[in-house]
Amino acid sequence: MSIKKTALLACLLAPLLHAALWAAPARTWEYYLEKGRVQYRAGMLDYAIFNLAQCLDANPRCLEAANLLASIYIQKNRKLRAIDYYHHSLGIDEGQAEVHYGLGELYEFFIEREKAFLHYRRCVEIDPGHVRGHSSLVRFYLARNDSASAERHTAIGLRLAGERFGTRLAMGEEARKKGKHREALDIYEGIVNEAPILDRAYIGYYDACRDIGDYAAAARILERLVFVRPDFKKTYLLLGDIYYNRKLPGPRKVRLDRAIQNLQKAAELDPDNYEACLMLAEIFDSMGREAESAEWGRRAREAEDRFRRGR
Repeated sequence: MSIKKTALLACLLAPLLHAALWAAPARTWEYYLEKGRVQYRAGMLDYAIFNLAQCLDANPRCLEAANLLASIYIQKNRKLRAIDYYHHSLGIDEGQAEVHYGLGELYEFFIEREKAFLHYRRCVEIDPGHVRGHSSLVRFYLARNDSASAERHTAIGLRLAGERFGTRLAMGEEARKKGKHREALDIYEGIVNEAPILDRAYIGYYDACRDIGDYAAAARILERLVFVRPDFKKTYLLLGDIYYNRKLPGPRKVRLDRAIQNLQKAAELDPDNYEACLMLAEIFDSMGREAESAEWGRRAREAEDRFRRGR
């Protein structure tokens, strides 16, 4: 071959050789998954969505990618998309307690209570030690008037929570006694998030808020307890006292209405709760509603008599 032809061939092949040398390696689903993981941890959620979706396109059975995408869409308040990805995840592995719990929360948000209940129940079937799953089932069984099942899940949840968080609960109580209220509140908040059924953590939080005079925060934590444990009688009396006797933001009438609602619930759950009846009589008297005040005053006296006879 002549020198001229050799040179021409070299010129033609040079770009191809250059491209071959610098070509990126094939991007596998593992590549996209790892990139999505890093971006998720860094809070780069839109970039993570792209790469995790690429991962699922390449490998539709990648469980981690589906669950990470569901988590991201929950954070971005796109709950319907999160539901889609959780169902995709269960299609790969149905036996994931945490995914069933997540779907229960999402369906409960959309007031699809039957679907939420089924996922919460499946959660504890898969993982009998899932404290939050037991916590959620309590309110669902109470709504179904199945007090026996509610009591069973309450007992299981409290036992599990006590075993796992008893030491931290004691740390919160110790911090509060030493006047370290912020530390105590952080401890109680952590327990409430991980073991929503543990009423002692809510009451500890309430006591710490009361110590520093933050009754708005005290009311908020008790409202959370009402949601999780609607059968926990003490909460309604405490809320009635806060809404009636403490200074809180918002119109006075709204606070009085909330006080009445909570105290009436306390009396409904425990007709012998003369404190609730007495406070209702006082509230109605302050509102000029004499007939209702007289009625609750009568109930208070009768309840107190029953209490004294029973001592």
